[in-house]
Amino acid sequence: GAGWAGARAMSATSGPGISLMTEFAGLGYFAEVPGVIWDVMRIGPSTGLPTRVSQGDVLAVYFLGHGDIRHVCLLPGSVAECFEFGYAAFDLADRLQTPIFVLSDLDLGMNLWMTEPFAYPNRPMDRGKVLSADDLRRLGSFKRFEDVDGDGIGYRTLPGTEHPLAAYFARGTGHTEDAVYSERPDDWEQNLARLERKHDTARTLVPRPLIEMVEGATVGVITYGSARPAVYEARDQLARQGMRTSYLRLRALPLEKSLRQFIAAHERVYIVELNHDGQMCQIVRMELPELAARVRSVAHCDGLPLSARLVVDAIQEQENA
Repeated sequence: GAGWAGARAMSATSGPGISLMTEFAGLGYFAEVPGVIWDVMRIGPSTGLPTRVSQGDVLAVYFLGHGDIRHVCLLPGSVAECFEFGYAAFDLADRLQTPIFVLSDLDLGMNLWMTEPFAYPNRPMDRGKVLSADDLRRLGSFKRFEDVDGDGIGYRTLPGTEHPLAAYFARGTGHTEDAVYSERPDDWEQNLARLERKHDTARTLVPRPLIEMVEGATVGVITYGSARPAVYEARDQLARQGMRTSYLRLRALPLEKSLRQFIAAHERVYIVELNHDGQMCQIVRMELPELAARVRSVAHCDGLPLSARLVVDAIQEQENA
């Protein structure tokens, strides 16, 4: 409600809270309402060990809702990035007119960390495509879900805008470009196609991966979030044993083009993450099927922060298989 009314609103939770709000997340996606949800990921749904560190919500949150949904997710890897992605998430929510999820974890969320001083934003807030009463008078017409600019993002008005064209129904049901209720299959398909264009626009707006290419390396290592320190140490250990590796740290979903280029440049790429099923690995293979054979999973989940020794052993085991 606050996001629809033009306020900036955020809620923080963990996986079980995300599950309880699945229907509202889907509504926010299809009604195109800005908002920020911070998920401190954990290992499971109960108390005790299930409250410990994990990256177990990646698949669930990326596709959270009902129907064809893919959310924008930010993946901070440090306390400083948690601060940076906090305000970046609000700009993205307004620009893309959609819920934005920030996927942190218990290691970042509850442990003590040394950090550089936070860099405060030096740019104004990005409120996105919001039409004023003067804009409406100048335009003479307004279709809430029309893709005027070809980026999948329509123009919106805020409640209280004093112009007769400003009002519209925010709805998660089938609708036309005019926000009129519709059960026509072509209207539904056209809306899904526009939302896909918006998702592709998001690829160009989210934080880009951090990449370290090593000349001559045939193996690449990809990670995200709080697995970062363990992977850094593991790469040093592997280098001392004669295995040089390139490195990419994902910082957001949807994936963007530099990931494709990174994988294509290496014979084998290991995706290191803190869950049992290799959830990010599954997403990468799904979105880059032509490169899936190069992608291998190093997934581990025992409730503790990831260790370099575990990463080294897992990569060596697969290299020697």
